[in-house]
Amino acid sequence: MTLKESVVPKQHTLPMEVIRIAPDDTIVEPAPASIVRALWVGPTNSVEQNDLTYGSSSWPITLIHQILARCTSIHFLALVNLYQGVWYRLSGVIPPGVQSLCVGPVHGKIDWRYLTCAPALREFITMDTYMMDEEIQQMVLSPTIRRIRRVYSHGERVGLAFDQLECVQKATALEKLEIVCCAETEEQAAMVLEEMAHAYAHVFEPERVALIPKSHMRGGRYDPIGVLFEDWLVAISRHG
Repeated sequence: MTLKESVVPKQHTLPMEVIRIAPDDTIVEPAPASIVRALWVGPTNSVEQNDLTYGSSSWPITLIHQILARCTSIHFLALVNLYQGVWYRLSGVIPPGVQSLCVGPVHGKIDWRYLTCAPALREFITMDTYMMDEEIQQMVLSPTIRRIRRVYSHGERVGLAFDQLECVQKATALEKLEIVCCAETEEQAAMVLEEMAHAYAHVFEPERVALIPKSHMRGGRYDPIGVLFEDWLVAISRHG
């Protein structure tokens, strides 16, 4: 999958402002990059073959860096399948207006305090990721982050989120921690979440923690990234 194909499909793009065109058909204003509000970089599903696999040397990091530096009006940003070892090369150029950051699987260490978008960040979406207690504690104590959504493609991985529920008890501005568990069927995922909630009843706060079961199957095929992409689109639509 090329970088161009990784951007939100046309049917999901946000309304664009009028672009003034010079007589020679050169775009004058606003600059194309300035009207980008949502950007997804990486594959949008786990089914189709693409070049941007996790750890692949095909990732055009320099090009992505340049794009992020120019797209200063992005509100919704997703970096999917980005190898954790190169996260630091992009973390410093995330547009300052990003309100929703979606990353995974297995992203690099994220210290929200040092993100350029920290003052604007309202929600953080991640997939199949182990995060240190310190990372979670910093996020739940953020004065701006309202929602953290942790998506897991298999039931056996969801324990990573439950293990850190105690950290959420110290939250200040956080309104909701959403734990999404995927399995072959939604019913199977719901059973896993019910068992985990029972096992962690001593730290589970239903008023603050939402448990969301989902099927990781799409069209009869295993597609967890497709589930994540759907989540991302829903987040955009929720904000109008």
